[in-house]
Amino acid sequence: MPLLAISGLGAESSQLHVQGLYWLACDTAEDATVLCRQVVEGLPGCTRASLIADAQAMGDVLGALDAVQGPDALALYEANPQAMLRLVDDLPRIDVPGRVLIVLAPADVWDGGKVEGWCNALRTVLMAEAALMLVISGGQCAGVVERLRAFNQGVDGLAQVYRGKGGVRYLQHFWSNALGKVGTRDIKLVRLDAGFAVAASPQAPTDTGGDELLCLAQRPVLEGAPAFSEHWQVCESLDELTDKAGRAVSATVIFAMEGGQRLDTLARQLHHLRQLRGNALKLVVREMAPTLRYQDEQLLLACGATQIVPFGASLSRFLTLVESIQGYVWRRHLPTDFDALLARLRPLAICGLVAPGAFAEAVQTMWHGVRNGEIVHQLLVLRPAPGLTPLQACSRTVFRRDGDIACVVGDVLFLFLFACRSEGVEQALDHIFQLSWKELFISQEVLAGVDSLAAPAFLDDNVPQPPRIDAAAQLPARERPALAPRRVALAKWGAV
Repeated sequence: MPLLAISGLGAESSQLHVQGLYWLACDTAEDATVLCRQVVEGLPGCTRASLIADAQAMGDVLGALDAVQGPDALALYEANPQAMLRLVDDLPRIDVPGRVLIVLAPADVWDGGKVEGWCNALRTVLMAEAALMLVISGGQCAGVVERLRAFNQGVDGLAQVYRGKGGVRYLQHFWSNALGKVGTRDIKLVRLDAGFAVAASPQAPTDTGGDELLCLAQRPVLEGAPAFSEHWQVCESLDELTDKAGRAVSATVIFAMEGGQRLDTLARQLHHLRQLRGNALKLVVREMAPTLRYQDEQLLLACGATQIVPFGASLSRFLTLVESIQGYVWRRHLPTDFDALLARLRPLAICGLVAPGAFAEAVQTMWHGVRNGEIVHQLLVLRPAPGLTPLQACSRTVFRRDGDIACVVGDVLFLFLFACRSEGVEQALDHIFQLSWKELFISQEVLAGVDSLAAPAFLDDNVPQPPRIDAAAQLPARERPALAPRRVALAKWGAV
C-alpha cells in the first residue's frame, strides 16, 4: 500500500488510496526533492512506479536515491512545464493502469492557470485506470494551494511542508484513504538523513478508535486456554495478527516469541506497526521460551514494543501485566530506518584480544547505540596485580560473545562488554576469566565514554600474543604457616 514515508505521521494521514490524486506543496524546491526521494524509497518493491519531472529535478532525486530501497523498477519521464500542463494527453503513453505516478514540478507551473481543471481531467483518467498520482510541487505559490483547498472534491488529499513557527512544519488541509477522512493538522517536522519525520511523539488521540478494549493475540500466548472474553480475538498466525493490527488504533496486540523464531522478523513487524498505526497501539511480546537476551529486549523496545513479558511468568501474571498497560501511550522516539537501528543493536563480528587500533575503531562503532539511549555497554580499565602483566592476566581468558573485546595499552587492560548492564559486569568477568579476576586485578574503572580511545596509543595496529599457559606467571605465592603437630583432647560422649 502506498505511503507518505514520514515517520510518526500516522496511517490516517499517510496512507493513500490505490487510485486517485494527492498533492503535497513544499515551500522550497529542496524540500520537494527530499520528500519526493523519501516517497520513492518508501514504495514497496513490487510497485509499478513512474517519476515525472524535469531533467534537473530528476537528477537531484536519483543522485541520492538508496539503491536497495523503493520499487524494483522506476520508469522515468522527463517533462518541462508545458508538458506538465498537457500531462493528461500523454498518459496513454505511460501504461497507466495500476501504476503509481509521482510528479515533481515547480509550483509556478500552475501559476495563472486553472489548476482545478488540470486536476479534474487527470483524476477522471486515474480513477478509470485504477492508477494513483501524487503531485509534489516546490516553491511558494499560495494561490495554487488556496484554489486546491476550495476544490477538495477533485483532490483526495492536500498538505503543505512549510517553514514557520521556528522550524519545518507539515500542514495537512484534508486527507482521505481507506481508513476514512481527516481534517486539518499542523505538525512540527525534523530533517533526518533519511528525510522528514515528525519531530516529537504525537499526543494521545482524543478519539481512541473505539477499540481500546480489544486484545489481539497469537494463540500460543493463551497456553491452550480459550479467549478470555468477548474483547479477545485469537489469531492462528503472525500474518493474521499483523493484518488485524494494521487496522487497529489503540488495541492491545500480543505476539508470541517462541524458540527458533527469527528476532529480526518480529522486530521489523513491530517497527512497521508502530510506524503505521501510531503511539496509542499497545504492542506486547510474551516470551514463550528462554530466548531473549538483554540486547534482544532493547531491540524490541526500540522498535515499538510497549511491554515484554519474560519467560516463566504465569498465565495470571501475564494477564495482570497486560491489564497494567491499558490506557498507556508509547512515548519513545521511533527511528525511521529499521536496518540502521538493527545494525546499532547488533555487535560487530569481532571478539577476544585485538590490537589497540582495532579496539578503538570497533568500540566507537558499537557505541552509537549508547549515544541514542537504545542500549548500554561497559568500557572497563583493569590494572593487573603486582608481578603480573596485562598479557599474563589474559592468558586464561575465554571470549564467547561477538562484541566482547580487549586490548593492552601500557600496563592496563581495556575491556569492552557489548550489551551489558552495570549489574551484570561481575558475572561477565566470571565467564571471561578462568582464574579469579578479583585476584588478577587490583583495580577496575568503568569509563562513561569513549573519549580516551582517541589517545595516540590507540593507533597501534599490532596484535599482542598472550604467553603460553604453562609459561604464564602465576599469582604471587602466599606465605603459608609451617605445619606442626598440636595436641587434641577428645571428650567422652555424654560426659558432664
